[in-house]
Amino acid sequence: MNKNMLGIGMLVTIVVFGVVGMFINSMVLSPIVEKQVIETEEKKRERVLIPLGDAPFSDESKFYYVMLYPHQASPGDVYNSNLSNATAYEYLDTGDGEMTGTTPKDTAFDIVVKVGVTDDDGYNVDAWDDAWHYCWITCADLEISADTNMTQVDIVEGSNYAFYHYYMNNEGDGYTISENEAGNITSLKFYVYREV
Repeated sequence: MNKNMLGIGMLVTIVVFGVVGMFINSMVLSPIVEKQVIETEEKKRERVLIPLGDAPFSDESKFYYVMLYPHQASPGDVYNSNLSNATAYEYLDTGDGEMTGTTPKDTAFDIVVKVGVTDDDGYNVDAWDDAWHYCWITCADLEISADTNMTQVDIVEGSNYAFYHYYMNNEGDGYTISENEAGNITSLKFYVYREV
C-alpha cells in the first residue's frame, strides 16, 4: 500500500512540475518575443516631391539644377563631380522657365540633374540608401516616355548631406536636336522617402 501511494505521489509531483514548468517558460519567453517585435518594427516613410528651386545648404533636400551637358562617353567618370554651368549648353536652376544658353544643332548632349539629400531623407541606419530617392523625367520631343527613371551617380555622401547627379544619355548615344527642333522637358520629378 505504501508503494502504491509512493507511486501516486511521484506521478502527481511530475505532473505538477510539468505544469509549473510550462507556466514559467511562457512567462520568460513572452517578454523576449515582444522585444523582438518592437525592435524589428520599421519606421513609416512617405514619398515627398521636392520642387526645383533654391534652398539653404544642408537644411533640406533640394533639386538644384537641370543641364543640357555635352555628351559623355563615360558618364560615371564625369558626373561623379560637381559640374559648372559654364560648361553646359543650357542650364536652369529655378522653377518652371526657359533654360539659359544654346544647344548646338546636331551635337550630342546628355540631360543632367543635380540634387541634394539630407540624412533624414536618405540615410538608413548606417548607410545612404539609394532606394529612398529617385528622379523621373518626361520629354516627348526626345522620345523619353512619361516618368522615366534617370540613372544616378554619387557626387559625395557626407555625414548629414549627400549630393547626386541623375542623367539621361539616350542609352549611351546622347541626344541631338536639329535646326528648328524643340526639346521641351515637360516634367522633372525628384522624390525622397521621408519619415513620418
